[in-house]
Amino acid sequence: MSDEQKSHFWIPDEEIQRVDKTLRAIPTKRNVSFSEHGSKLSHSLQAIKQTLEAAASDNSLADSDLLVFNIELPDGEKIQDKQSLFDSNGMKVRAVKNVRSAIVTSTSSQFQTLRNRVDAYTRNGSGRTYFDFIEDFKPYIGSEKNSSELRKLTASAQTPITLDIQLMLIPNLENHLYHSALTQLIEKINETRGVQESPYYLSDNTPVVRAIIPSSTLTRFENDSAIYRIEKTDFFNVDTTQEAPVDLGELELDPSVNLEELPIVAVLDSGVIFPESLSSLIIKNWVAPNSSGGDSDHGSKVASRVAFKYINQQLSSSIITPRTRILDCNILDGNVPVNIFIQRIQAAVSAHLDIVKIYNLSANASSPIEGDEMSIIGYELDALQSRTGVQFFVSAGNHKLWQTEFGLEDILDDDDSRISAPADSMLSVVVGSIIGADHQHSLSQKNQIAPYSRRGPGFQGFSKPDLSAYAGTIILDGSDASVPNDPFSMVISKDGKLIADAGTSFSAPIVAGDYAEILNTIPDRDTLLSKALLYHNAVALWDVDGMEEEELALAHNLYGRGISDVDDSKYSSPSKVTFVRTGTLNRTTKERVTIYMPPILAAQVGRNVAKVSVTCVSRPSVDRTKGTEYLGAYIRASLKKSHVDGVTLQPVQQDFKEGRQKWDVCHQFSKLFSRFNAGDWQVWLELFSRWEDKNDDVSYALVVTIEDVSGSLDVYSEIEALNRYRALNTIRLRVDN
Repeated sequence: MSDEQKSHFWIPDEEIQRVDKTLRAIPTKRNVSFSEHGSKLSHSLQAIKQTLEAAASDNSLADSDLLVFNIELPDGEKIQDKQSLFDSNGMKVRAVKNVRSAIVTSTSSQFQTLRNRVDAYTRNGSGRTYFDFIEDFKPYIGSEKNSSELRKLTASAQTPITLDIQLMLIPNLENHLYHSALTQLIEKINETRGVQESPYYLSDNTPVVRAIIPSSTLTRFENDSAIYRIEKTDFFNVDTTQEAPVDLGELELDPSVNLEELPIVAVLDSGVIFPESLSSLIIKNWVAPNSSGGDSDHGSKVASRVAFKYINQQLSSSIITPRTRILDCNILDGNVPVNIFIQRIQAAVSAHLDIVKIYNLSANASSPIEGDEMSIIGYELDALQSRTGVQFFVSAGNHKLWQTEFGLEDILDDDDSRISAPADSMLSVVVGSIIGADHQHSLSQKNQIAPYSRRGPGFQGFSKPDLSAYAGTIILDGSDASVPNDPFSMVISKDGKLIADAGTSFSAPIVAGDYAEILNTIPDRDTLLSKALLYHNAVALWDVDGMEEEELALAHNLYGRGISDVDDSKYSSPSKVTFVRTGTLNRTTKERVTIYMPPILAAQVGRNVAKVSVTCVSRPSVDRTKGTEYLGAYIRASLKKSHVDGVTLQPVQQDFKEGRQKWDVCHQFSKLFSRFNAGDWQVWLELFSRWEDKNDDVSYALVVTIEDVSGSLDVYSEIEALNRYRALNTIRLRVDN
């Protein structure tokens, strides 16, 4: 560590004030005519009964005496607040579609009781506390179960003869119901001359069956009460390019680097082969069960980015310095359907959880996400991360619109340029590509999003990608497409040659390696704190001054937070001081975290002399069965500054909502100050939650930086002299927290 590189400060418990949070439920009243509203609800329940009877022959739940239907609440009401409504009227919530719509079940007798109660409500208003707050009941049947991609496919002029689909059963059923429903569902697939694979189970125990059926029989599955959702099967593979004759056989690893001290990154790809002189960086070659193994072409290139970043920047000498070791997880052996893809990823993490926390996944579906429903693979990555604490780095995905469009603006206006699964994963770090050098005939120039890189928004309109990295571009000269050589396009092929290639596949491993460098300096290798530091210190490629909210949102959906800065993530400096803290919050407590603004900084005269930046990253629970209400919690951060009286605190108003969205995993903002008071400032943290885990503790990592914009003041020494904050490199997080 150089003299300019300082350890970040750990915020100890003594600087934390925990405050009890009073929870208040404010009852509401709804002005409706019970006779008119009850008549509507009664007719809706009758329609459900008739619809289900008409489709009884296709009902795989027929033996279970279970009716499946949709309930909708009025605007302003929330499914999560109406548990007593469901319990008192014999309904079980099986899946939430959005904040006020859910799929429920009841038995035949419970359904008849519900109808009787609605009739009584219609006559005399009894049960108003329940039925006033039900907007409507609807059947859950038909094409609304289909993904938008499947609906487009079946509505096309040339509908394919067969459909390769994923049949997801109603979530949260009991195991004996699943067993019975799956038996009947598979019989129906065979009866319709379809074929299927063995069911697989999502992390929430929901069964999914991959089936290839005649398209003419799709209606029979849409009308099946056991089916919750039908999606076109996604396939995952990797592209390859031709090699260039630049041999790297003379390269040697820097002998001064202790390889055992380098962090490890798992590369989930088509296999990794390094030249013999570099092969000691690969700690293990692992092939997924029931896989023939990939050809190592794509995987080797990806791994070279993880281990060496932009390797050609080191080629002035034959001695090169690695930054990570590689765990080769060979899971891609051609077109891999999503069910097999998930099983191989799960197996890789399970087999190596004790030795690696970082996983790079540079493979995407070919079609953009829908956005209103978390993808199957996106959820599975989130579930793995929530359960195990590992961190995934995922490519944003590539499109081929650059082949047909005439300008970058046209590409970005096309809905087909939106990110593809699993880049909708909320807990993964999703990475897009930025062009690093200008080239003639490229649709994108330096510091612009690459012409192939997919853009946001992600799930439910949240900003994606999370970060970007420099990469190669594609030039189209006439009908010939090629990747030009530049410092950001060169990777190592499986034959040990330096070649040019382009794609978000080669940007994700840049950031995965950056993160590995950061993680290696953090006590106890805390993955959440490392992620917070990575996000906190990202360098934006745009000037926020003068930008409107809408412009900033667009920038985030093209570039995320910007490009990573490893040094600032690892170290403070005399004029730029970072405080860090990890902990847990639940909905009954709030935390007020104290940071110190020294007088030397407050004495500065001028405009925008100091900057305060705050990043809070959390790891909430996720639940795919909750639809748009996918995340179980979020943490809101706000900044309070010292008053002139030296006692009270004043709120700091934020300029933009971007980076401070509800129900996101990262709350982030910064503020420039011209005049302010020295002393104790605070960051207030408050958790908001929903669903069954309302009282669960949610892990968070907080990073706060105060900066002398001029870069001339030794702010660090002023804070160090207080002896209130300890250097991060002198503590163990498990002891302090």
